[in-house]
Amino acid sequence: MDTARFETFIDAILAIMMTVMVLKIPQPETLSITGIWDLKIMYLGYIISFIVLFSIWDHHRKFFDKVEYINNTVVWMYSILMFFTTLIPFFTSWVAHHPYDLIPELMFGLTFFIVNLLFVSSSILTVRTDTHNHQLQEINFEKIFLINTTLYITGAILTLLSYPLAMMIVCLFTIVTWNILTHLEERYKAGEQ
Repeated sequence: MDTARFETFIDAILAIMMTVMVLKIPQPETLSITGIWDLKIMYLGYIISFIVLFSIWDHHRKFFDKVEYINNTVVWMYSILMFFTTLIPFFTSWVAHHPYDLIPELMFGLTFFIVNLLFVSSSILTVRTDTHNHQLQEINFEKIFLINTTLYITGAILTLLSYPLAMMIVCLFTIVTWNILTHLEERYKAGEQ
């Protein structure tokens, strides 16, 4: 199956989500630095979610530059990933309005964990489907997934025990870790060639 229409569909979903998210940020009540500062948690949630959505798009773009073949199973797996990814604006808004409440923070983190799990699973399935593509066989998703899972569990424990904002901070660390590890791996492979 050709991947071009599929890639365009994913691009459109991610672009719409980024737009919806920014529209959910309220304007400051007072036209001052204090008014902006009062919304700092909302801005942090938006920044984290935007970076996650952009990273999904960026990694998806780079990955599908190498993919030659997909089947309906891959399409459906990615549709499940997109379903959970579309929940990010909702949970971003919820956690932004209730930053110190346990349930919104945990749901924010759980959504990011599920998206991470599905992204890795979808990517692994794509690699297994495109069996004759040697470029894909070299990609190591497991290391990033294990590191991020450890971070998510740590964030959930910290959130439950003492500090609800820990989950939001951990979500930021996971995406930074994901991007740094991917970048280092790409540089290492480029140096080998």
